[in-house]
Amino acid sequence: MYRLFERSRFEPAKVFDVALKELEKEMDIKTPALAFIDDTLLKKSGRKVDGASWRLDPLGPKFSNNFVWAQRHMQISLACREQNGRCRAIPVSLKHCPTAKKPGRKATESELEEYKKLQKIQRLPLKASESIHDLRNRIDAGRNLIVVGDGGYTNASVCKNLPKNTDYIGRLRKNAALFSPPEQQNQGAGRKRFYGDALPTPEEFRSSNQNDWREVSAATGNGNHAFKIKSYTGIRSKIAGEQNLKMLIVQPLRYRLTSRSRLLYRDPAYIICTNPDIPDKDILQYYLWRWEIELNFKDEKSLLGIHEAQIRTKASSDNFPAFVASVYSIFMLACKKCFGDSHPVSYPKWRTTKTITRPSTASFIAKFRTEVISASIMNKSPFVTQTDKDTKPSFFQPDWKSVINYASY
Repeated sequence: MYRLFERSRFEPAKVFDVALKELEKEMDIKTPALAFIDDTLLKKSGRKVDGASWRLDPLGPKFSNNFVWAQRHMQISLACREQNGRCRAIPVSLKHCPTAKKPGRKATESELEEYKKLQKIQRLPLKASESIHDLRNRIDAGRNLIVVGDGGYTNASVCKNLPKNTDYIGRLRKNAALFSPPEQQNQGAGRKRFYGDALPTPEEFRSSNQNDWREVSAATGNGNHAFKIKSYTGIRSKIAGEQNLKMLIVQPLRYRLTSRSRLLYRDPAYIICTNPDIPDKDILQYYLWRWEIELNFKDEKSLLGIHEAQIRTKASSDNFPAFVASVYSIFMLACKKCFGDSHPVSYPKWRTTKTITRPSTASFIAKFRTEVISASIMNKSPFVTQTDKDTKPSFFQPDWKSVINYASY
């Protein structure tokens, strides 16, 4: 591990490019490449781990601000479309994005100025813009790229600096300031006008009777659902400058915690798109698919242990998580080619088809382990280390119970 990661002998970009090119082969040239961008925290325990600092825990309770000692990594995943309106996200980029380390109380003025410069350079939206430009250069120039992000990336650093032939879909605050396009420009010398009269906020648009609610069907993880939406075009915001935006307002869905509980409601969603020509149904579907990158983070942490490596230097902190994400990406593509949308393992009888929407990563890993163990038994070389006769055999007995449990689902 020291020679591979510490000495930067592994290049994550080349491995990610293999997955990227395979995904492009599966898509038609007219089909846009759909990318999801988000960041996650990798918890650490050592105080000398590079890039680790106290960060707000997103899983903490709403009534208290909890902090965790963790590194911050930003990932971009590409959508691999499946049947029944679903998709699966395949990682194509993972970068370590630490924040600038604040100097101590006895720091000089030059050190404080350097700290302020690093704060601006290492901002997450700026790193996101750089990653989007890098992804745009790696994709075929004739293919349109659509990037989907949450509210943390819907800002001027991303929306004003989009590369050519690239669109952005993101979530907007309910009290965001909106404007109409200017009716006329200044005739004399002066700066060009980007904004006209002030418009109502997204929340005021939702409560108004200006547009009627329309019903649109979109697929989620457990099937198709009917959403009620409102659509507005000809909108400008300071996060996008002179670009005309389209805003989508999604009415919250009703749901029950149990079959006998009362109806509850989620919060409404306000979505903007930098390309008003994209249909409303596609904008909603693309944003719902963004949840797939959260499933990537869950698999990488709970199944692959991306945060469990005992590393602390800068080179290892940059390379090892990218190595795990790239292996996960290649593995998911291989499973996709071998099994498609079918299930690789047989499930027990007590699991009904209603609870199984698609094959999980755990089922792919179980199938992989089963095939490896079967091949080793056929070759008469089971999972046991060949040792000398003088070695105590009790130290090298294979734990077949553990192996069988891993191989079965």
